Order: sequence, then structure tokens, then C-alpha cells
Amino acid sequence: MSGFVGILNGDGQAVDVGLLHKMTDSMSPQGPDAQETWSDTRIGFGHALLRTTWESEQERHPHSLDGNVWITGDIRLDRRDEVIDRLHASGCLFGKDTPDVDLVLHAYRVWGEACVERLSGDFAFAIWDNRSQRLFCARDQFGVVPFYYAETKDTLILSNHINCVRLHPKISDRLNEQVVGDFLLVNYNYDFATTIFADIQKLPPAHTLIWSDGKIRVRRYWQLPEVITEHRRYKHREEYVERFRELFERAVADRLRTDRAGIYLSGGMDSTSIAATAYRSMTATNSSVDFRAYTIVYKQLVFDDEGNYAAKVAEKAGFPIEYLVAEDYIRQAPDETPEYTYPEPLGFPNQMAEAAVTRRVAEYGRVLLAGFGGDPALALPWCYWIDLLRHNRFSSLVRDTLEYIRAFHRPPGFGLRTQIRNWMGKLRYPFDFPYWIDPNYAQRIGLEARQRKIWTSVGCHKMRSHYGMSAAPLWSSIFAASDPGFTGLPVKVRFPFFDVRLVSYLQSIPPIPWLEKKFLLREAMKGVLPEAVRLRSKTVLRGHPQHNLMQERGIQPWMEKLVAVPALAPYVNGERLLQGLQAAKELGPTGHRQTYPALVLAYWLSS
Repeated sequence: MSGFVGILNGDGQAVDVGLLHKMTDSMSPQGPDAQETWSDTRIGFGHALLRTTWESEQERHPHSLDGNVWITGDIRLDRRDEVIDRLHASGCLFGKDTPDVDLVLHAYRVWGEACVERLSGDFAFAIWDNRSQRLFCARDQFGVVPFYYAETKDTLILSNHINCVRLHPKISDRLNEQVVGDFLLVNYNYDFATTIFADIQKLPPAHTLIWSDGKIRVRRYWQLPEVITEHRRYKHREEYVERFRELFERAVADRLRTDRAGIYLSGGMDSTSIAATAYRSMTATNSSVDFRAYTIVYKQLVFDDEGNYAAKVAEKAGFPIEYLVAEDYIRQAPDETPEYTYPEPLGFPNQMAEAAVTRRVAEYGRVLLAGFGGDPALALPWCYWIDLLRHNRFSSLVRDTLEYIRAFHRPPGFGLRTQIRNWMGKLRYPFDFPYWIDPNYAQRIGLEARQRKIWTSVGCHKMRSHYGMSAAPLWSSIFAASDPGFTGLPVKVRFPFFDVRLVSYLQSIPPIPWLEKKFLLREAMKGVLPEAVRLRSKTVLRGHPQHNLMQERGIQPWMEKLVAVPALAPYVNGERLLQGLQAAKELGPTGHRQTYPALVLAYWLSS
């Protein structure tokens, strides 16, 4: 697993082996277990291995079964036993402990490019078929593993580490101005196919990339349906819970396959359900297990009682828990000379307790679980009740109302006016256009229109519920920022709620009552979680601690230094930004929500 790189010279020139070794070695901190390369005239692969599963102990990259078809990638497959059974039925011979990379090669041999339609998990890979002189690449359905590529006049460079791609001499440091604008507006890139570097692209989630005869073709191979007209209905209500529990436990187990792991643990339903399920799965074999939970708590900047609920879960399940006080990190000034700089803007690493968690896990393990994804996976679309009325589905309205009463012992609060008000509100940007953005730059790239488009899309993705899990660029950005190629640490973060079969099942069942207030997850966790946690209402962090601190302290010397960074000047008027920072103090923490991304961008540019 972990880092891979590929170089393909379309003009037939031999690959620079020295350059290939240099690019491969650059990924060794995140792939410390082995570094290997392979080349054959105009094509070359490199790989830096990070072993995270039992099967990966036998894994090698780049790899071939016959010397004609070669693969490199970052691959962890779901439901290995099903894939193995299908391949055995097709005549393939190998053992049950065969590494995932071998399974993908066998799948390609049997099904060709359609193999991706039979695979799921976290993966990005490149396959060179020497017989057809064809390069076939793919990225997993939700885009958990990054895939970057750059195409020059006669060369294709690809990797899951953006800094690795940048080492190629044909790749410039020129920035993508549209992506810079996205960072200034929403603090992440709102495009699936671009990066902040103009020369480097991203393969979108659930897409393949094929190079043949000097041409590149990118196509989508999977997506969740936007609308479900008929839902799966079981005869007994218990069957819904049993099937969900089975899929959920499998999703968690597929992402472990190790005896050492950590988890980001809050006091909510999502991460606690994963933690309790993971620990039960790991200890079921009576083998030695090192499983630790990490909870970020706040003491002053915001009111927070997550630690108390997380402690109840850890005590009931029996695993250790460590608390990190967020203020211990947030109150620090950014490092002026950081040892490591993120490949794209994200935040101030030394101010992020999340980064400290990853560093702690790296001291003893390679796997970190995260609860992201529970909210969109187990959520009733805003407009569900409205749609029933709009399409004259009165029988469904009556049935769902009765189901709601049966589940919650009270009639539903349809809240049509509230839903309409929320829907309208989410389609409007909550702030005016930032006046401190350079007007010439903003006009040149149409940034105000971009702002309207982004916030309209945000509202649409939320209304789509599960579909937003694959359609919202936010998730792709979260995955990229969690990858070893971004964090710089040899730890893979895994997201059990982003399991194709689990999400497909949740989309197939009646939304009422199962997706209302995470009813299905709460029913499945009976006896697993403490009742205080299982029955707890959904809560959100009351305020943004970073913005609260900025509002409390006002403009700091480090902020003034960042505003003066020369590389920021083409995009931001420094004098107006300082005015904005001062005004934010008067407006309160919400005022800093808009100026904070500019400071992050300036820090990244200066680093």
C-alpha cells in the first residue's frame, strides 16, 4: 500500500531510471517498508510500501503475474472472500492470504477494464498492459485514495503523492488561480479534477483513466442513483437492523485486518459505533490487540462535553482512551520554519490536535479509523416530506407517518415551513463577497459567480443525502488531507461509513423511520453502546474554537507577517485584509470564518 508513481513517455523514449528512483525515494517516509522500481523502455513504475494488513506482509510492488501486465498502486479491497470466490470460479488459482494487489491483477486478467465494476474498497492503481501497449488506471468509488496525474507534450506522470509528481522536471510550480479562489472562499478545492498546481490534475472518484496511442480517456464507471422510486421492504422490522448490523460490522472489519489501530473518538453515535464494533472484532480472535482511542476536548474556547460521552464508551468496551486538549495546540503561533509543509493549503499543522493524533498512532500502528460519513449516510433528505406531497404520494405519506409514530411514539414534526426556510437559506452564501480579495484577480477568474455556484451546489448535495457522499467535493478533500502523501506520516485513515455496499443498502431501504435521527444505527447499537450515548441527540460543536480565539486575541504579530507575504499579493489586498481581521474582532468569531482561509493560504505560500 501507500506511495506509487508512474512515468509513461508517449514518444517512446526510455524512462529516466534515476529520476524514477528519486521520485520513489521521496515517498519512503510514508512507505518505509520497501521501495522498488520497475521499468521497460518508455514505461516505469515505483512504489514505497506501507504494510497495513496481514495480507500485505507478502505484498510487492510493482508487481506482475506473467511479466506482461504490471501493476502499482495503493490498494485495500473490501469483501476479499467474495472477490476470491469469483476469481476461483473463473479458473484462477491462489491462496486465501493472497495480497490485494494480486487480486486486482487476477481480476484484470479475467474481466479486463470491467474489473473495477466488481471491486470496492480504498484503491488507486495503474496497470500497464505490454501486449496492447495500454495504461489502465482507476480510483475507488468514493475517492478515498488520491490519484494525481500530469500530462505534458509527450509524458504522463501519475502518483497518489502530489509532491512526488512535482519532482518531475517537466512540472512547473505555477498555481491554478481558480483553485486558489476556492481556498479563499471555502478553505478547500471545490473541484474534483484539479489541484492548486496548474500542471497537476486529479482523477475524480469512481473514474478510470486509459492511455492508448498517445491519447487519454477518462470515464466514470460507478455512481449512486440520485432518486430511488422503490425501496426494499422486509417482512419483519428486525430484518432491517440485522442486515445493517451485518454490513456495518463487515465494513469495519474490512478496514482493520490488523492487531494495532487507533480511532478518532467523539461522543456522538458515528465514531463510538465504529470504535465499539472495531474493538469487538479485533478481540474476537483472543489475540493480542493494541487498540487506542483519542478524543479531542475543549476546555475554554467552546463548551464541550464530548469527552464525558467518549469515556463512557471506552469504559463499557474496555479500550484505553487519551484526551488531547485542543487549546494546547490552537493557542500556539504557527511554526515559522516547519519541518514539513502540506502539499496543498489546509491549516496550521502545529495548531491541529488531529495532526497530533496521527503522530501518536504512527508510534505503534499504521491504521486510524474515523467516523466521518455517518451524517450523510444516515440522514433523511431535507425535502423528503415535501416530495411526498409534491408527487401526490399520499399513501406513502400515511404509511411513513404511521411508521414514524411506531418508532418514536409521537407524530412527526413535518416542519414544512422550517424545511423550506432552511432550503432557501442554504442556497444563499452566508457572507458578502470578501472585499479584501484583489478585484482584478476576482474579475479575471469570475470569482463572484464561482461563489454563488459553490453555495448553490452545497445546498443541493445536502438535499441529496447519500448521493452527496459521492457528489460533494468536500469528502474528496477530507480523504486527500488524511492520506499519508498529505500528512507526511505512515498512517492510513479509514472510513467505514464510506463502504459501497453499506451506503447502497441505506439508500435502498425506506427512509422513514430508519434514517430519521439515525434510528437504524441506534437500534443496531443496543447493548453495544451505553444508553446515554445511544439515545443522545445529535449535537454540533458550539462555535469554531480557532475563530473564537482569534476574536478573543485580536490581530497577532504572526497574522500581520502572513498578510505581508509577497506571494499572497496577486490574490489579496493586504491592507484590506488587515481591515477585515480588525473588523472580524468587532463582528465576533463568525467574522474570522471568512478571513481565516486567507491566512492559511499565506502560510502555505510562505512555506
